[in-house]
Amino acid sequence: MTYTVDVNQSFAAFDPLEVKGKLENSLAARRALRREIENILSSYVGWYDPFCELVQNGLDALEKRARDEELAGTSGNYSQQLRVIVDLDENQLTVSDNGCGMNYEEFQRFLAPNFSFKEEATSRGHKGVGATYLAYGFNYLRVHTRGPGNESCGRILGGRAWLKGPGDSDAPLVEPDPSPDIDDKFDEMDRGTSVTVRFDGHTQPRKLGWLSARDAETWLTILRVKTGIGSVEPAPDKRVEVVCIAGGEISTATTDSISYLWLHEEKSKSARIREVEQKASEFFERYGPSKPLPNAYRQLDFIFDEYGPIDCKKILTPDVFIEHQEIIETHKPSIRVEYGYTTKLWKVFNEKLGVRGNMQVLRAGIQLAANGMPQGDVIQVPLTRYTGRQNQVHLLIHFQNYTPDLGRKGFAKPLVDFATDVAVAIVQGPITRLRSSMKRDSGIAPDLDRELKLDDWKEEMIKHETTSPLLLSSNHFFAPTKRISITSTPTREQDVIALFHEIISGGVVRGLSIMSTNERFKYDSLFRINFQHERELLEFDEESNPLGIDGQVLDGLHGKITQPKVLEYKYTVDGLLNDLDAQEKNLKDIDLCVAWRMGEQWRERFAVTSLLLPENVSQREYHGVTHVLQDPDSGARHCDLIILEDLVSLLMNAPGTHEVQRANYE
Repeated sequence: MTYTVDVNQSFAAFDPLEVKGKLENSLAARRALRREIENILSSYVGWYDPFCELVQNGLDALEKRARDEELAGTSGNYSQQLRVIVDLDENQLTVSDNGCGMNYEEFQRFLAPNFSFKEEATSRGHKGVGATYLAYGFNYLRVHTRGPGNESCGRILGGRAWLKGPGDSDAPLVEPDPSPDIDDKFDEMDRGTSVTVRFDGHTQPRKLGWLSARDAETWLTILRVKTGIGSVEPAPDKRVEVVCIAGGEISTATTDSISYLWLHEEKSKSARIREVEQKASEFFERYGPSKPLPNAYRQLDFIFDEYGPIDCKKILTPDVFIEHQEIIETHKPSIRVEYGYTTKLWKVFNEKLGVRGNMQVLRAGIQLAANGMPQGDVIQVPLTRYTGRQNQVHLLIHFQNYTPDLGRKGFAKPLVDFATDVAVAIVQGPITRLRSSMKRDSGIAPDLDRELKLDDWKEEMIKHETTSPLLLSSNHFFAPTKRISITSTPTREQDVIALFHEIISGGVVRGLSIMSTNERFKYDSLFRINFQHERELLEFDEESNPLGIDGQVLDGLHGKITQPKVLEYKYTVDGLLNDLDAQEKNLKDIDLCVAWRMGEQWRERFAVTSLLLPENVSQREYHGVTHVLQDPDSGARHCDLIILEDLVSLLMNAPGTHEVQRANYE
């Protein structure tokens, strides 16, 4: 279906607000209409909102024409095309499509509030507010359209200035614009619409260059996350071309399909959740619990899956399912999820993208979607257990038969409640069960530069240890009191350091040699473990040496000394977890954490084994270790702990301490 008509440049200037129905042309009515527009604009608060509106309008126009062509039997001659031009130099955005275009009546009316000629069942937005936002949220809007029997090109200037100006001033007019198209390729399209929005110091965004995205490939990636180009259901029938103009340089990026961006698609070591579950079940039935899964299902970067309305009954507990049953039946949610082995997968993605530091394009959490595309901001998964995992999962939850209230201000609370409940159920259910198939990490991926700096520090201290040894010994230490000199329990980290060093010097903990304490480096201290002392000083005895090493363990270690290891001091272990969450430290680097007490946050993310219990002494690898911090699913050892409060309690009252330890950790 092809229309060839002359550009209609002879129309009389018109006010698009006057053609909204039969609005009475009175001052009161005009003020009411103005307030209506202000309410519409107040719902648009996102930096990417103009991108979203222009892209969704273009995609809707493409799909409407595709349906028309199919009904006419001419679909074989039609190829859907969308062009996005991000001009940083002129601070403007242009989106062109070869879709259905507008007839003259539609061209006159489409900027008025609450007018829409979209087909509600199939379009991405049909409330009739998006075009109004574009006309009166900015001070430059240019529209060129070719539709049935019509070709019109006009512009409206000063829309936002009018809305924010004196209340009784006349609204700006849409005037004919004979100037050349900003998108020079639009002339090659037989039908469609090309729209340009220009930004300034009074709009949001103000300056496109602020984002620091300066090439087309980066912009295409951003649009796959933030706009309808990130289609919930991949659509391979649309060609999208993104052009970026920056500093006079023009770059281009294209894709022949629209689809949401998933990090697991770029990682070869990924597997579908249900496939891993099925393989694990098969192996357990055939070999029992001892045989590991095939390599394809181990050491994974990501696990991912998608669930439909029927799956919700299996994912949610019966009472939670009943609570959300109406939402599930009405809006038929689809849930897509990917879970990465480390939070840094998202951090690395955003860093490589190179956009402004605080503008994370893709991040962990729940992205809600409607009308086939992501809408609104990401919501954090509200975990109450294993809270670190909320930063390792991304969910895209789509609702049918729903459009967010105006612009993209938000989804109704019942839909948000369903989304958060189902997200929690997935993370604490299948994802938690499969964590043993993921790569091991504390939440921060290995970093070669960090490891090299740590190695350099160790090497530097080995040399210092050789060239500047410190020796102080005496038969009269701790005389005459035979007790430590610290008289009160620690209240902060510095007290912990002082107490621990006195415990070492007094021989309460034996075999630890402190090499360095460094307030400038990322980690607190370096130490060695020395197994060269007399055996009876190191070997466990429940009465005389309750902090000692099991005899069989000591058999393989006695006489040896280790390479430098990393030691962290904290008042509580919670402080260490906070450092990990802030990505300031890496648990894989830390060998020992010395703290006054455990705290409580560890229960949400880790398991702990108490080595103060006689039956667990065989797991103590060197003198003085009181606990082991472990992965809650696999039991893998993360780091050793010396909890001084529990250590002192054991030495003063072993039976009572054993009882408390069993209650706390078993």
